[in-house]
Amino acid sequence: MLARISLYVADIIQKDSIMTPSIDPNFTPNMNRQFNDQYNWLALVSQNLDTPHSHNPVQSVIQFLNRFISYESIYGDSDGAQEMVKVLLIMQSVDSPVSDSQVSQTKKSYEYVCAYLEILNETCAPFDVCLQFERLQEVLLQLIQMRQQMAFGVLCSYGQLNLRLKLVS
Repeated sequence: MLARISLYVADIIQKDSIMTPSIDPNFTPNMNRQFNDQYNWLALVSQNLDTPHSHNPVQSVIQFLNRFISYESIYGDSDGAQEMVKVLLIMQSVDSPVSDSQVSQTKKSYEYVCAYLEILNETCAPFDVCLQFERLQEVLLQLIQMRQQMAFGVLCSYGQLNLRLKLVS
């Protein structure tokens, strides 16, 4: 398993300038970008002024993912946005019955988010963006653990996940 994760991370790091042109500190030209203007990190991490900051960790992560997917599809590359859409779908289906393929996809998405966070840290992305990805990483980790415990009768719901995240932080 560790070797597979290392290979997965190595593949992402090798193509990081292609995968995430939006966080390229050298602003390397990339054919995947739709616009030539700079990425607005502050707009990505800021909350909408009309809605107060959510104290619900899962809802906060979903809101961040929605903004990130929009920004990545416009300023970054579509492959990164598609991977984050998979993460968003996982986050939106916490209450749904779980299949083996969903558990597998959750683990793959967790690995992807971990690798993406490493790239963000290596490229000196803004602290707030890294913090949002650390929160996303923690939410996915807790979700994986809860789904593994479902065999023992532990419920997996938004409420349970939020409670567990509040206890961890």
